[in-house]
Amino acid sequence: LVSGFSVVAPAATSDVATTSRSYDAPLPHPQKMSTTSSAVKTKWLVVGGGIHSVHISARLLGSGVVSSVEDMVIIDGHDELLQSWKSRTHGTGMEYLRSSAGYHLDLKEDSLRSFDQRTTATSSSSAEDGTMIIAKKRGKNRGSVGHKDKERRSLFSNDYERPRLDFFNNHCDEVIAKYNLDQIHTKGFVTKIEPFDDYVKVQVSMGESGEIVDYHAKHIVLALGNAAPSIPTWVDEYDLKNGLVKHLLDDNNGDNGAGQSIDDSCKNIKTAIIGGGISAAHKALQLAHKNSSNNEHDTAESKSTAAAAIHLISRQPLREQQFDTHQDWMMDQAASKRSKDGGGYGLPKKQMMYQKCDCLKERRKIIAAERIPGTLTPAVYRGNNGLKYAIEKGEIGWHQASVVEKERVQDGNGRDQILLKLSCGESIQVDRVLLATGFNKNVPGGTMIQNLIDNYGLKVSDYCGYPVVDKHLRWSSEQRVFVAGALAELELGPSARNIAGARLAAERIVQAFERA
Repeated sequence: LVSGFSVVAPAATSDVATTSRSYDAPLPHPQKMSTTSSAVKTKWLVVGGGIHSVHISARLLGSGVVSSVEDMVIIDGHDELLQSWKSRTHGTGMEYLRSSAGYHLDLKEDSLRSFDQRTTATSSSSAEDGTMIIAKKRGKNRGSVGHKDKERRSLFSNDYERPRLDFFNNHCDEVIAKYNLDQIHTKGFVTKIEPFDDYVKVQVSMGESGEIVDYHAKHIVLALGNAAPSIPTWVDEYDLKNGLVKHLLDDNNGDNGAGQSIDDSCKNIKTAIIGGGISAAHKALQLAHKNSSNNEHDTAESKSTAAAAIHLISRQPLREQQFDTHQDWMMDQAASKRSKDGGGYGLPKKQMMYQKCDCLKERRKIIAAERIPGTLTPAVYRGNNGLKYAIEKGEIGWHQASVVEKERVQDGNGRDQILLKLSCGESIQVDRVLLATGFNKNVPGGTMIQNLIDNYGLKVSDYCGYPVVDKHLRWSSEQRVFVAGALAELELGPSARNIAGARLAAERIVQAFERA
């Protein structure tokens, strides 16, 4: 979930509205001067509008590699930067991020912690009641020390100082405003990329108009996020089009303006959630808590009916893991230097051994072994009102099984329902199925990336098909095409897709322009 998600080929896009603020008047933007007959020239073009794109853009500007926002363009298919991130994370019911306070989109490591000293949130129940929280500036009367401590505890979790989602998003908005990134965002879809000796040609289909505009950029960054959500083979087009089956990470899943499924507001909707990871757990807990709140004044019999309304189906046992990769993989070089200067070990051994490994097949095996998907944090599983206790109380029915067959049936009112037959022998009839099955394993970027590989000889691993880049994440002989996120994982390692990976990538790219 923590990767930046962006659309890079013409497709229908979500119109999900996200919390935003008004900033200064827009800066002059190349799009306003562009025509189909002449190319728009820019020094930097970033493809994607997610976590990686925003942080890398901020780092390029903040470090001085890019001297002015007028020298940079961000191309993304959404109305706003981070729109996909916000709708997806909020739609899962996430309350606190999995990563700690040191991983965010600003430059300084303590930026998110110090942001706590300048802002406060109106409520700490963003995921509980399904609303987005807007941070407000503190006034002169800041209250007692005890109030401040309580306020801080609501903004960060007790374990690993993990930020609350709405607070993290407010900080992201602050970073976007700080570097005027919203002013250089162009809504469009990159359809083709052609690297030349002196520039990179980027063909863009502009928003709803479909006008084709060519950009000529000295450097581009491909911050594409993950590939498409993984859909099981038993799901068909009818299920998806009619809302019987939805993927929690699908931008086009019929969500309302808050990024939350419209059906979530209905009482005691029978729901099956497929998946055993943290997104599945977040959603199951959110729905169970809503049912519990909705049925607070109901009879014991109706409460019993509500208890069976949420089913969690996972092939594997529920497994605990604090992070989906070990923290050693998240340390950037700046943190490594601070560690060494303070008497620590500096760069972790895992990273040093990875960098010394020249075999791409072995690197891919290390990534597969060190990145552990489909796990839950102890706080989500055994924490206050955690999944373990919701299952024990019967609020959530957990089934360790696979779906072996699916049928469409009708309830007593003639409405479509889904009947799932499980490998454990059980059958479950529900109003809808929510998929928390992650992303597919294809290389992000689809035909656009494949065109680069096929027509311009950009090197990829024979073993997995992912880009082979240098230490500064440059992917072309002309050294004008940079990659980030999943596309950079053979160089960065297992945490490349995460927020930590955005920081690792930005650091490497900036270093390519630093004087020795």
